[in-house]
Amino acid sequence: MSREETSLVVNLAAGEGFGPHEENLRLRRLQAVDAAVRGSLGSANTRFLHITEQGSMLRRSGERVVVTKEDARLLEIPLIKLQGILLYGNVQVTTQCIGSLLEEGVWVSFLSRGGRYRGRLQPPHERGGRLRQMQWHRSKDAAFCLRFAQAVVRGKILGQKLVAAAYAKNYLAETLGEGHTVLRDSLERVDSVQSLDELRGVEGNASRAYFDLFRRWNRSELPFEGRHKRTASDPINALLNLGYTLLTRELEGLIESAGFDPTVGFYHQPDDDRPSLACDWVEEFRHVVVDRLVLRLINTGSIQASHFEVHEDKGGIRIRPEGLRKFLVAYEKTVIGAESEEKQALRFRAVFLNRLAALLDSVTRAAGPYRTHLEMAEENAAGVRCST
Repeated sequence: MSREETSLVVNLAAGEGFGPHEENLRLRRLQAVDAAVRGSLGSANTRFLHITEQGSMLRRSGERVVVTKEDARLLEIPLIKLQGILLYGNVQVTTQCIGSLLEEGVWVSFLSRGGRYRGRLQPPHERGGRLRQMQWHRSKDAAFCLRFAQAVVRGKILGQKLVAAAYAKNYLAETLGEGHTVLRDSLERVDSVQSLDELRGVEGNASRAYFDLFRRWNRSELPFEGRHKRTASDPINALLNLGYTLLTRELEGLIESAGFDPTVGFYHQPDDDRPSLACDWVEEFRHVVVDRLVLRLINTGSIQASHFEVHEDKGGIRIRPEGLRKFLVAYEKTVIGAESEEKQALRFRAVFLNRLAALLDSVTRAAGPYRTHLEMAEENAAGVRCST
């Protein structure tokens, strides 16, 4: 592998340059998050470093982190440009480097070579007790939890409908039919449910209909008979699991950095150490970010059957290193809003920060119920239609 190819493996989060030093510190550590997001949505330049090169080492050198392998220096990047680092498989990191990263507010996540999440090192949060007390209080408020959960499911189904509409344009009505009707009816039922259990039933019906449609959108040679959340039995489920893991852990990092307890959710109730609040929040993004990405990669042949293997120890299917690198590059381009097949790609990481401010408002202030980004977009579009 050439030096250029190896650097691409290591630095998958390359993007535009940064603004002033102080502004980046403010955004990275999420101090005064309301002002940071509302003042300039486009300035939310978060950066994540994915290291997949097996046998490599992450070290600190002055104000920079350096990735080496044997005697070769693969990459170096200033600490100030980082918000999070993700290490895949057999990647080492020195204790001095870990200490520096935590002092600078940079978290480190550890994943298996195939992308299975193992754990993370998180810097001390800068907002704490009072916010978490209020979060716990809200989690015991049944009315608040139901309102929040309705927004979560409403955003999820809107995402499903958005993906369905996009593929209907490509594959005509053959991919809609009854599934589209179920999604529409499920969305209409969300506001009328009286309990979280009833809402879960609505969500389940919508998801079954959606993944039946998803199966038809798969125009690749890869098999897909339905969604399996646990051990992936086919390559497409393996890709969905990987994408959902990356997205959930990214949102978990933002949640914890803002001072929330990520284990205390409102729709997904606390369950041991599960990041329940991140599980709540990811619902509005999972389909529009991950599912569309997976479909594009498999339908264009960018990721193929040769990129997967059977996991000998745990069973199921896992992605090979070459496929993982391709997926991570594409994932980063998706969330930073890099130019893709869409002329105006949405900068999802800016949206994450915007909705984090709304999440803080909904928990700490009498600001009304939380609104997902898709609800906000729909309301804005309705306002434009009315004004014209």
